[in-house]
Amino acid sequence: MSFAYSIRQDFKLDTMDIVVAVLLGVIQAVIEIFTLLGFLERTVWATGPLGFALYAFYNGTTWILFYAGVFLRKRAVIVVLAVAVTALVRWFAGDPDGPVLMFYGLFPATLGAATIALMRWRGGKLLFSVACAVTSVANQIAMFVGMGGFQLVGSSTWAAISMAIAAAGGLLWGFVAWHLGRGLEHAGVPSLDSPPALGGGQVEHA
Repeated sequence: MSFAYSIRQDFKLDTMDIVVAVLLGVIQAVIEIFTLLGFLERTVWATGPLGFALYAFYNGTTWILFYAGVFLRKRAVIVVLAVAVTALVRWFAGDPDGPVLMFYGLFPATLGAATIALMRWRGGKLLFSVACAVTSVANQIAMFVGMGGFQLVGSSTWAAISMAIAAAGGLLWGFVAWHLGRGLEHAGVPSLDSPPALGGGQVEHA
């Protein structure tokens, strides 16, 4: 049976959606703080074009937990809330980028959520790969804008190459996110069996 797509449902949150998104956002923030991610990123960027290409590939890894949350709760907006929580925690923990982290996070996350909405939850694993690829490219663009990366990377050619690498990496990390979400679901994290936007949303209990 097919259901008409309701975009409103993709941008609503119930209590469990909020709990899962906040929890994953905090976990991601803790990982980034204790791995000194901000410092490592600046070090990588300082190496020039090759550094930006390397960053382009691994920036998608920071979205794995967020998209695992999207898989669990089947709402596109989960990625937006989760990344906002991560940015806030890093900000209040003293990250030198401060509120700029919100731009780095919310711009890519919004485009990722929009991708899911545009694809109307079609594609399964491919849906998550494409959404993460879009997010990773947008993350790269946000970094260029926020850090003056177009000048640091050296040329528009290298900028384009780094965005292509970000897209390829995002395809991989989105696939990983799908499997992580599946694993968390089997471990007992509350999940939905189908997107509320498609008329589903029954809770599964592992």
